[in-house]
Amino acid sequence: MKFDIYCDENLITLLDSSPVNKRDNETQTRFSGKKSLNEIVSGFEKSSKKGLLSIWSDDNFNQLVKAFFKLHETVEAAGGVVFNEHGEILFIHRNGKWDLPKGKISGKDRRKAEKGKFINPSDPGYTDINLQVARLAAIREVKEETGLKNLKLVSELHLTYHIYYNGDRRFIKTTRWFRMEGTTADLLVPQIEEGIIIARWIPANSLACIFMHTYESLKPLIKSVLANT
Repeated sequence: MKFDIYCDENLITLLDSSPVNKRDNETQTRFSGKKSLNEIVSGFEKSSKKGLLSIWSDDNFNQLVKAFFKLHETVEAAGGVVFNEHGEILFIHRNGKWDLPKGKISGKDRRKAEKGKFINPSDPGYTDINLQVARLAAIREVKEETGLKNLKLVSELHLTYHIYYNGDRRFIKTTRWFRMEGTTADLLVPQIEEGIIIARWIPANSLACIFMHTYESLKPLIKSVLANT
């Protein structure tokens, strides 16, 4: 079992066993407590050098994960990998990067889910309130950021984790992703007030430029979705 957590272009991996091989620019360390973990992680996150940090625990992996996440303030988000009827993927351009539409989960999303809004009782996962909240947030964010009006949520994808700083405050954003279907019949309208300057359908076989100018945390997600298409 493992967790991949991105910090800009750097990658931190939490493992439940010792790494078999050592990769280029990789630092490997065994979890030995909260204090040393904080020192190691803080130094790595603030380093200007691109690299990999693998932290492992073969006897208390759950404690490692819990201790790591406690080092940061948690932000919950949700978003969509949206395909149209031609197999193209919807991307937005914001802050100089190509991105997928996503955003923070709001209290309004949770209140709607708790009231049973948009919940389908025939869905075997409908009793999972956190999943329902994420679904509502993902659909809302995609619509707001891209102007799409007709969206179908197809399936849940894996989570991504991303660390960022705001002054001295350290945050870890956990994003729940969903595969969705949209249509080119809807006019794409980028949400300018959120810094989005472009919303565009990109052919799945033309992502080389996207990958050169997107976030490292999104690349494995996109590749995984395409591999299962």
